[in-house]
Amino acid sequence: MFPIWKNLTDNPSPSEEIKFTQKFLKGYENRASIRKGKPPGTLPDPMVDIIISAKLPFADLRNMRFCHRLSMSAENILGAILEEYIHLKVLPYDCSCCWGSSVKSVDFCSSSGDLYQVKNRSNSENSSSSAIRDGTNIKKWFRIDARTGKTNWDSLSAIIGKPGLFSEEDFAKFCKNLILINPAVINVEDY
Repeated sequence: MFPIWKNLTDNPSPSEEIKFTQKFLKGYENRASIRKGKPPGTLPDPMVDIIISAKLPFADLRNMRFCHRLSMSAENILGAILEEYIHLKVLPYDCSCCWGSSVKSVDFCSSSGDLYQVKNRSNSENSSSSAIRDGTNIKKWFRIDARTGKTNWDSLSAIIGKPGLFSEEDFAKFCKNLILINPAVINVEDY
């Protein structure tokens, strides 16, 4: 059984263990390296084109719309790629991603019981997500400071106790390789 399970509850019932395992496996089987991206469920708002063309009358609106939607798709998958990258790096150190919300409101946990929420940017948390940590021992870590652009990898390496375990350059390589291996993770609309 997953090593942290004993630290999350004293006596899990068989049905709790099954539920946990099912959530964990479902999340793991939907990780970024094997997931297929879905097309957007919404249409672009034509008023956005009107606003842009008022400001930039000669803009290639079709290309801008395509690039914007592609960029949004990349932003939407970035968190999942980040979780998979961290998971692969911390697994040898008795830590794991809590795939599929197998542990409520927790992204990563260690066999010693440490719990973490992981965010891509310092400003990517809403108030309800922040409130969940109140009164718990769940800690927050973010990759990049949205105001300064400074990355926070050193603090994650310190948490794991392995200086230099993470870097922005290594994460960039991981992202590129993941997209090369699984280009379908990002849905690209017809242009």
